[in-house]
Amino acid sequence: MRLLSILAVAAIGLAHNAGAESAGRRTCRIVFPERPNDAPKSAYIFDGKKSRQVTLPSMNFSEVIELPPGELTILMTSAEITDPENLPPGAPKLKVPESIGDFYILVSPDPTNSEVPVRLNRVDTGGGKFKPGQTLWFNLTGHRIVAKLGQSRMSVEPNGRMVSESPVEKSSYYSAEFAYQPDGIGEFQRITEQQWWHDNESRHIGFMVNTGGKLPKIYFYRDFRSKDAEEVRREPE
Repeated sequence: MRLLSILAVAAIGLAHNAGAESAGRRTCRIVFPERPNDAPKSAYIFDGKKSRQVTLPSMNFSEVIELPPGELTILMTSAEITDPENLPPGAPKLKVPESIGDFYILVSPDPTNSEVPVRLNRVDTGGGKFKPGQTLWFNLTGHRIVAKLGQSRMSVEPNGRMVSESPVEKSSYYSAEFAYQPDGIGEFQRITEQQWWHDNESRHIGFMVNTGGKLPKIYFYRDFRSKDAEEVRREPE
């Protein structure tokens, strides 16, 4: 429920102009940052016309997935759909309005779903609202998390989200230091300090999640897309 409420705010804050998007490609990528060890590593996406196999990666983004225009209901299934009139009941689904162009599918575990044990959430990013060089952060914990990213600082409220600007003037390595305030009160405690690569030509997404241990975990993904390339690597932690 927490994840859905945060993403609902993101959808409003990053919603984009339908006219600007209609002329371009409509694409999405999948990421599964909290994938359990027994969760599937691939599945099928059915967009109402075509069924295709996709990866469900935890350490990077999936391949770029091209989708048809118009309003869609995307289904995730365990096997290829060969008969559109005979769809598996209860399959995870995601509604995509006609106005949405470029977006991400954030996958989270749902052990109650017998078709594919996941839940699908949409993160809208197009229309110039989320630009290359920026990072979209989702804090999926009950803690306040602060960071020093290069020369800039940021603070993400419990169960909140924000967009941070480029931490460096040009693409280069920078120091990323994170700390958290348990339950949003008291003293801050250090999470990690890393050297990360920042690409000013790419968009980035960061997730702050609970792990069952003492410290939250930081996932950081870089979405670089050349004209023809469809693969992306994960940044070092």
